[in-house]
Amino acid sequence: MVIMAQVQQTQVEKSPDEQIAEALNVLVQNIDEIRGLLDQIIELKRSGVIDALMLIVNRFEEVIQYLFQDPAVFRLLSILVDGSLQAMNKLDTQDVLRLKGLVQDLGGCMGKNLDLANAKPVGGLMGLWRALGDKDVQRGLGVAMTLLKALGKCSSQQ
Repeated sequence: MVIMAQVQQTQVEKSPDEQIAEALNVLVQNIDEIRGLLDQIIELKRSGVIDALMLIVNRFEEVIQYLFQDPAVFRLLSILVDGSLQAMNKLDTQDVLRLKGLVQDLGGCMGKNLDLANAKPVGGLMGLWRALGDKDVQRGLGVAMTLLKALGKCSSQQ
């Protein structure tokens, strides 16, 4: 018993230099794992995943309250998250960065300019004809056609 107490006391009373040497030894022994972990963290930062997670963490309480208000929203979100995670596995870093920028740009612009409360119905073919004369409508249709083309291309690959 006395010997055990002395061993424990000796282990507790390591000098700062011994503690540093021990910590460095652990780092050296695990350097490959540490490099791999750092590479993964850097990749997550570059792709925007860490920023998105921090946004969720910072607004976690608000997000959880919203999700649990309606079970249908929660189920839909769980399906979307599962599908999104599977889709993200098929993308490389540049794809993720481009998609993130696209969502930020379009989302921000739509949030500032979309006024659904004042949306007017398009009456008949003549109303549609007049709406097609608007440059923003023409650009929007171009974006919609590009999305439809990509959707068709992706669905034919399935």
